[in-house]
Amino acid sequence: MKTTIKNIPSTAFLLLLMLIVFLLPGCSKFLDKDPTFIVKENYYKTEADVQAGLTGVYDILGKEEVYGSNLSVYLPISDEGVYYRSAYVTGLSVYNFDASESNVRALWRYLYEGIERANTLLYRINEVHMDETVKKVTIGEAKFLRAYYYFLLVSHWGSVPLKTLPTASVTDVNIEGTPPKDIYAFVVSEMEAAEAMVKNINEYGYSGRVTRTAVQGILARVYLKMAGFPLNDVSKYEKALEWSGKVVHSSGYQHALIGDYAKLFKDMASDKYNIQESIWEVEFAGNRAADFEAGRLGNAIGIQCNDEAYGYSYGFIATTKRLYQAYENTDLRRDWNIATYKYSYVNNKVTDSVYYVATDIENRHAAKYRRPYERVLPRNKNYTPINFPLLRYSDVLLMYAEAENEVNGATAEAKAAVKQVRDRAKASDKSTAIGTKDDMRQLIRDERFRELAFEGIRKYDLIRWGLFQSNMKSLASEIETSAPAAVKYMALAGKNVAERDLLLPIPIAEISLNNAIKQNPGW
Repeated sequence: MKTTIKNIPSTAFLLLLMLIVFLLPGCSKFLDKDPTFIVKENYYKTEADVQAGLTGVYDILGKEEVYGSNLSVYLPISDEGVYYRSAYVTGLSVYNFDASESNVRALWRYLYEGIERANTLLYRINEVHMDETVKKVTIGEAKFLRAYYYFLLVSHWGSVPLKTLPTASVTDVNIEGTPPKDIYAFVVSEMEAAEAMVKNINEYGYSGRVTRTAVQGILARVYLKMAGFPLNDVSKYEKALEWSGKVVHSSGYQHALIGDYAKLFKDMASDKYNIQESIWEVEFAGNRAADFEAGRLGNAIGIQCNDEAYGYSYGFIATTKRLYQAYENTDLRRDWNIATYKYSYVNNKVTDSVYYVATDIENRHAAKYRRPYERVLPRNKNYTPINFPLLRYSDVLLMYAEAENEVNGATAEAKAAVKQVRDRAKASDKSTAIGTKDDMRQLIRDERFRELAFEGIRKYDLIRWGLFQSNMKSLASEIETSAPAAVKYMALAGKNVAERDLLLPIPIAEISLNNAIKQNPGW
């Protein structure tokens, strides 16, 4: 169910509005109540109220303006895939926008809405008589989600206002941005506290909840970010190694790679879970016929398809020649992540799949999310129930290898972690031939490119490594040099990227109401 407050102009005003807690059902399995407007001072009376409040905190993840499409499709444009429309010359996906961009404003607003919901829950929960074990778990999940929303904010905007209590009054709007170093310190402190409070994933049996290994894996991601741009605190590689190691050598639930890479994503489309590998997912459900959130995976990003019954897809994202050539011919991931065919039609009904010739590699569709595997019928034209992977075990293995290499060099442990990922893909065992730290670093970076394509990670990897701008410029040059004339427009994103794109602009509506906040450089 989508929120009805789309026209609120800024976070400052939103935080005033959040004197009322607006609780909406996501597709979390633990609650499916109808939307309710609840005055926060009077609401938290029972355990059921608390669980409804927690659902409201989770709900933000699935908003179209968050992982429904913004963070899963349009914002992460990098050298793995670009926007596939020649007429699209302004907007997020071609890095040609300004501080009035509506999607930037919406992402900022919803992240702060999630924080306000978490602040309210954490402020009120100790007034509620409820099972103490349930209370502890709930506090842990809310703390983690609040910290995760701040991680998204600091990653995208740098210095942002830090609020840890509910909005108190109409004067509580002028808040200075907190330096990134302090935001990151808050994030890791809250996540580390939450890790001891939440449950193991096998106690739920599905990937939509915050669990112990999810917290551990995301902490590794946060510490790797702190080791790179903009803090460049290389001491944090040791912390990344510690937290990724907790997942790899778990004393609780032991994760592992499943045998079939493609099956992971088929199952995400068909409401099945692989908790063995998929540690944390944003859950989407249904076809918008009921009060569930559906996303745009398979629709905005997928193999273009004009047949609504088969699974309509705009196919907005085309893969790059660079990504295609990053895979070996034997690597099974290539032909799942990159389309090997397009559809033929009669009267807009799919009749066959037409396979690309081997040399046609410049403009295929991103194919990781495929609508024919959806089980919910009739299929909605524009929205899908396909879940989005926030954290997979293969990502943890590669983070572990990266941190191990940075701390200890190209050790047997680092090589073994990479080998697990490549073995599943039927790729050659490159890691055993590597002897230097620099060579191992490059292999790990390339492996993340191949393994995690179209999971919203590549752009942010490049940024933390200090390589985003140079990689996008070289991509533009490659496209303009070698691509067919009809698709040279795909170079536009790379041509437009500038240093300012390492961060987003503070929304202009926010600056107009919050006199204490400053705009990011270049915007």
